[in-house]
Amino acid sequence: MLQRELLHLKKNGAPSGQETNNMTKKPIRIAGGQGFYGDSPMAAIAIASEDAADYIVNDALAELTLSILQKDKMRDPELGYARDIELMAKILYPLTYSKGIKIVSNSGGLNPLIAAKKVAEILTMQGITGVKIAAITGDDMITRMDEIQKGGNNLSHMDTGEPFSSVDYQPTHANVYIGASGVVSALEQGADIILAGRVADPCLTLGILVHHFGWDMEKDLDKLAAGITVGHLLECGGQASGGNSYAEWPMDYPLSNLGYPIAEINEDGSATFSKLESQGGKMSRNTLREQLVYEIHDPANYLTPDVTVDLTEVEIIEEEENKVQISGVKGKEKPEQLKLTIGLMEGYLSEQFFFMSWPNAYEKAVKMVNASKEIWKRLPIQLERIEHNYVGINGIHGEAAPMPDEEHLKSLNEVGVRLCLKHRDKRAGKLAMQSIVCLGLNGPPGVIAKPGWGKTAMAMLSLWPTLVDRSLIQEEVTIITS
Repeated sequence: MLQRELLHLKKNGAPSGQETNNMTKKPIRIAGGQGFYGDSPMAAIAIASEDAADYIVNDALAELTLSILQKDKMRDPELGYARDIELMAKILYPLTYSKGIKIVSNSGGLNPLIAAKKVAEILTMQGITGVKIAAITGDDMITRMDEIQKGGNNLSHMDTGEPFSSVDYQPTHANVYIGASGVVSALEQGADIILAGRVADPCLTLGILVHHFGWDMEKDLDKLAAGITVGHLLECGGQASGGNSYAEWPMDYPLSNLGYPIAEINEDGSATFSKLESQGGKMSRNTLREQLVYEIHDPANYLTPDVTVDLTEVEIIEEEENKVQISGVKGKEKPEQLKLTIGLMEGYLSEQFFFMSWPNAYEKAVKMVNASKEIWKRLPIQLERIEHNYVGINGIHGEAAPMPDEEHLKSLNEVGVRLCLKHRDKRAGKLAMQSIVCLGLNGPPGVIAKPGWGKTAMAMLSLWPTLVDRSLIQEEVTIITS
């Protein structure tokens, strides 16, 4: 029955494939539906249910996410994509397809082709056929690293300048941040759902806008920069519409059903941001300003694969409640090189959490940590790094946060402790953690521990940021139909 409803909607005017030239000059509505891998799909479902957008952009990737996906791929080469697409294919994608709303995402992660096939399979099992799912590849450079170095690029670290040849860890993955061209191509081929690899977050939105308005990727620098800015404001989902906000503190609005941002973009790149009236959160000048400066480093030179963005003259005007206009973005030439992030297998992490109770909780915690370190010194194992944090005192900011005074420390009812070990031998962490179990009785009184005591060592993947020439990148779009 669902399939018949989908076909009926397609035959009766729901947008599908290429729009007409007349339509491409009209404003377009793009919503941010996902801010990270594992984000709730409920905001996107609400947007689709109310026909509030023409496109929904789901941003799933970050440097940390790539490492998480690589760990999946190490266990099973058929994985490596954002696995929440399996849930999306059951509850969100059928809804958006039925309404002619397209999904543009980098949820393909490290395995876009497999991701597209998985979504097609899940949709087909529900009787939903004819959905065009695009996989965008070309960002994976792991097999070309020797070629790049032989060509004269020593893949030096962006922060330290060290050449990659100085690294004694095994590379696990290497992905370059690619731009909007693959998204444009996929949409030109009629894609309903795009599952890209490491397309840079705001370039997902830019690709939609270039396709819709026909912007020139080489000449329309101000428009491209405006498109990147819209994408940047959408990419973190609810962070632009009242979530995670200090500017709107104490956040006197509902958070349990936060309405994610929706942008209506004009051909000149100016845009009006709003959210669903039926949902919580808040869209304000404050919330957009917070997101605007998030992760951009230099506001005058925000570097992206397709254009360098100048935000120093941007105008953000609150037109009315939950409706904010943004304009005035300027664009400069795109950078000559693209960022490449290389994952390194540095070994393993083992950790243990425990809590010390009142009275003298902090003093007990210090004694427990010191006793643990003394025991580890006597073991015939190699631990590359030992760290500890006192949860509730310096567990987040570490040495960057001032320590409370002695009177405050004495008054604490309980103190949490995190012990973390880095080691190359997977067995070392288990042995180290088992060696301090005795402190449950031999150590200070009042310890409550998380069960496990280091039974599972986690693979530790670090990141090596570097630059490569864009001429090396060869993107490819593959369409798979359910």
